[in-house]
Amino acid sequence: MMDGTSRRRERSRRRLVVATLVLAAAANAACYSYVPVSFASVDTKEDVRLRVTENAAVRLVKEVGTFSTELDGQLAPEGRDSISLGVTIDRTYRGATIGTATQTLVLARSEIVEVRRRQFSKSRTVALTVGTLVGFGALAAGIVQLVDPNGAPEGEVTPPPPTTIRRPSGIHIGLHIPIP
Repeated sequence: MMDGTSRRRERSRRRLVVATLVLAAAANAACYSYVPVSFASVDTKEDVRLRVTENAAVRLVKEVGTFSTELDGQLAPEGRDSISLGVTIDRTYRGATIGTATQTLVLARSEIVEVRRRQFSKSRTVALTVGTLVGFGALAAGIVQLVDPNGAPEGEVTPPPPTTIRRPSGIHIGLHIPIP
């Protein structure tokens, strides 16, 4: 049978394990890299990252809202010498996202320097997972060191700390002197 302290410790351990698993899963979702590919290998409406020329970036400033030589979006062919790229634009007001829209940009193939496809990276995933586990292990070791090794034995309650007001022991004589 578990007492209150043991139950709290067990719940804390479970929460730590669940938090570790949730964070590891979330971190693994970010373990992708972009690898260069040719136009021919890209399917219609596939998510890609394009690197464009500086002239194309200057031309697209009005449509995108910022100067950028790298654009993420969905690629679709638009004839023999041009493509369209569906770029997601977030609408924000005072820091809160209030909606998203897709802006279609048309680019000539000569304006595109490089096409990259998002690909799962095993090495980045392993490195991130190991780093996360080592970090949580160090955190758990630090928390264990904070526990009082001289605490109450199992089944006993730790007494409250002494009060801050101390009264001297023994006999004391006091004398009041009136001030005129």
